[in-house]
Amino acid sequence: MLSRFLILLFILVLSSVIWWPGLNDAPSFEHLSDLHLKDTQQKIGSIVESVIPVIDSVQAKVTDTFNALSGGSYLPSTEVDVRKDEPAENFFNRLWSSPYFASMRAMLEMSVVRAILALAWFAFLSPLLIAVVIDAWVVRRLKYESFSVNHPMLYQAALSAPSVLLVCAFAVMLMPWFIPAWVAALFYAAFLVSIHLIVSNFHRFG
Repeated sequence: MLSRFLILLFILVLSSVIWWPGLNDAPSFEHLSDLHLKDTQQKIGSIVESVIPVIDSVQAKVTDTFNALSGGSYLPSTEVDVRKDEPAENFFNRLWSSPYFASMRAMLEMSVVRAILALAWFAFLSPLLIAVVIDAWVVRRLKYESFSVNHPMLYQAALSAPSVLLVCAFAVMLMPWFIPAWVAALFYAAFLVSIHLIVSNFHRFG
């Protein structure tokens, strides 16, 4: 059941990669990236001032990385035969000159920016994860000593939740809309609940 559900989610992600660039142009995805960076900067600006320059450079680094991988800003070294590399350069230049593929590239850059910001917030909120794991370990010890009744179906659902949430997060990161903070909070809360259930019931079903 879980494998079929994951296959459907992967199809959803692939469909999003194909579908959204056809409905939105590249500037709209770039604008969303700017909105997320500015929103993050406003939220952490009063907390950690030293992080603001890092946030400002995220989008530039992502763009440079995509240029290096896709042939943009091509600067061949002296040890490389330029004649052999010209077909690859021309291929990527023609590919990204298409409005559809330009939008796809901007969408992928936007999703990478969102992923980097999500990882930064995950690291910032990692003490909550540690607290949940410690609490779940205490609950596990109490269950083990009291021989309380456990729920195997709930445990199996919690065991599959992290992978399902990860694929859903990929799908959400591709959407051409501004993702509010409460959506990310729901994902993180669901992840914490699944981790708590896994650790607290591992002695019985693990």
